[in-house]
Amino acid sequence: MFQSESIQPCNLERLARAIRAEIIGDPRAVVRRAVPFDQAGEGDVTFAAENSFLAEISNCKATAIIVPSPLDAAGRNLLVARNPKLAFARAVQFLHATPYKPSGVSPDLIAGAGTKLGCDLSIHPRVTIGRDCRIGNRVTLHPGIVIGDRCHVGDDTVIHPNVSIYDDCEIGSRVIIHSGTVIGADGFGFVADEEGRQVKLLQRGRVIIEDDCEIGANCAIDRGMGDTVLRRGVKLDNLIQVGHNCGIGEDTVIAALAGFSGGTRIGRRCVIAGQVGTSQHITIGDGAVLLARAAVFKSIPPGVRVGGVIPAQEYSAWRRSQAIYSKLPDVVDRLKKIEKIIREQKLDTQGE
Repeated sequence: MFQSESIQPCNLERLARAIRAEIIGDPRAVVRRAVPFDQAGEGDVTFAAENSFLAEISNCKATAIIVPSPLDAAGRNLLVARNPKLAFARAVQFLHATPYKPSGVSPDLIAGAGTKLGCDLSIHPRVTIGRDCRIGNRVTLHPGIVIGDRCHVGDDTVIHPNVSIYDDCEIGSRVIIHSGTVIGADGFGFVADEEGRQVKLLQRGRVIIEDDCEIGANCAIDRGMGDTVLRRGVKLDNLIQVGHNCGIGEDTVIAALAGFSGGTRIGRRCVIAGQVGTSQHITIGDGAVLLARAAVFKSIPPGVRVGGVIPAQEYSAWRRSQAIYSKLPDVVDRLKKIEKIIREQKLDTQGE
């Protein structure tokens, strides 16, 4: 059962303003929680965007339901929003976001010389910060975090347990970094010498993560000879590899198990599904969509959808290829029959 409690009860009139929705029903009705459709009961607000949920509205026990358009649902309180999922996300934040309360700095904090700490911090036990760092105001650092020398962490950022941040990295404001992530490790760069031994390319750049980014658990974001940069609002799922010298544009979202070879440039507001991989030094244009498991070997223009496994193709071409592929057994059978007819005709001709 969904356990999260709201900060305080809220009537629908106030909630509708917060989530930018219109009310059909009683504006005085009170809700306390935002919960999924199949768990909603009295005092809850939920959303129904898909037909399967819309068909079940009469059976839903929620006090209010967010829907995409007015419906004939007598006696139900509806909140009409163009994008119900977005409105629901706003409802979750409005009802359940907890105001920040600083817990203070643990007495066992290790901080190097020249490091400056901001105000109203929440630094838990077993945190280590290097020399000449700047930690902003209202920053939360959970146990086991190690931050190298000359790093900057902006205001209101939350870093979860056991994150490692190497020297000279910059983390913006309101960033969330989940457990186990490593930021600033050396990019994978080696050159074979005359005897075939691998000579390391020293990676002297930085990792820069701008404001409002969120990095999932167990990600690796490498430094290069130049900077690796995640622009404002980038969202990474778990288990993602961002290679050296990569750049990811504003508001791009990337699902789990994706990997980007060194020098990949990804535009703004791209959507990249799980297990996507790229070759080195290619560009993904603004607004491009890469479907799951696409292997991208060449640059993708802005706004294009690509799918397929190896290699990735323009989406509509890939769909046509898949449709043809499903018919191949029948095509082969027909081809064999045609070949048989041709052989028989040749034999008849030779017999004459």
